[in-house]
Amino acid sequence: MKVLFLGAPIAPHSDVTISWQQQFEYYGSNAGNLLIGQSLKEEICLSDFYHGHDINPKEASERFDMILIPSANFLFKDFDFGYLADFVEATTLPCMMVGLGAQAPAADGTRMDGIPAGTMRLLQLVADRSKVIGVRGDFTAQIMNDLGFKSVEPLGCPSLYRTQKRELRIKRTHAANDLRLSLNGSSNVVEHSVSPEAAKMVERALLRLSLEKGLNYVLQNETPEMTVQLSDDPTTDDLAVMRTLVNRFDLGASPQEYAAHIRSKFRSFFDLKSWDEYIQNFDASIGTRFHGNLIALTNGVPAFVVTHDSRTSEMAELMRIPHRRVDHIDRFDVDELFASADFDAFESRYTQLFDRYVAFLTQNGVRHRLELPVATSQMPTWQKFRGVLTRLLPKLH
Repeated sequence: MKVLFLGAPIAPHSDVTISWQQQFEYYGSNAGNLLIGQSLKEEICLSDFYHGHDINPKEASERFDMILIPSANFLFKDFDFGYLADFVEATTLPCMMVGLGAQAPAADGTRMDGIPAGTMRLLQLVADRSKVIGVRGDFTAQIMNDLGFKSVEPLGCPSLYRTQKRELRIKRTHAANDLRLSLNGSSNVVEHSVSPEAAKMVERALLRLSLEKGLNYVLQNETPEMTVQLSDDPTTDDLAVMRTLVNRFDLGASPQEYAAHIRSKFRSFFDLKSWDEYIQNFDASIGTRFHGNLIALTNGVPAFVVTHDSRTSEMAELMRIPHRRVDHIDRFDVDELFASADFDAFESRYTQLFDRYVAFLTQNGVRHRLELPVATSQMPTWQKFRGVLTRLLPKLH
């Protein structure tokens, strides 16, 4: 297939010489976006592709077979995707959108007001040019239904299926004291959390755990910490920001000590290969970052997500990823949280969703690389006969 991708970026960036700041901007200032677009690209059979709308719509219509839109929290009052609607409308290409999510503090309501007109127009164009839209979970599906879009399918994120295998097996953990544990979180999620106070408590616990036990902590969109980690010695301005963070989360460290810890134990990633190689060295992952934990699960590493808003909650619930909402945690206890995790339920649900995702791609006319289940009842007669012979021949010798 020849595909034009819009939405989540394709990783890694083609220019390896650009600065980390430029890479960060390209990925939408969130390393979690690395998984969305790149996973979808790798799942599709491609002979040609391009990412972005900086191409003539007429040329796009002639060069490509389809537009694929790996999306994120597009349903949000502050995000107007009218510019994408203008581009899509000017082409004649069929479209497919997957990973669409609604942004809200909690997935408790069923209404979302104030969706910009440009975003509504984009959704209508995609609905008209596709069979079904893939959404992150039941909450977004309900929002879409309320907006008048009935042909939707809850699938989670395309990054869940990045192994392209129908089964996913997770290693089982032991006591937390024996674990090589990777942490993830964000000082940025606190304010838009379902409970800012609870989110602050959990973030404080994660940062203190990293400081006190020397545990690694993965950054995704924390510019001040990334600046300290990836640049030369921290400047006076950097240390002033570190002081603010230390005081905000009551970390019990000086700005200089916290900066030194960040440079030693914090990690940032701008390509999936490095991130995969990193997480494979750990026994478990825990924190408030959905994709920071999902990359662990897709590598067979057990993970626990502390959900903090509608996006993280609905995906964890749909996929049966072990999780707990941030305002349902009285005390952050890694042992207790992992003891409550049901990875059997996740593994079973994964296969169900995998089959649903394969059907979704097929329904939208997308040729893919994902593993297909082969039911015996659907095998050609000659293939069944060959299977019988294969089982009998050893007994005849």
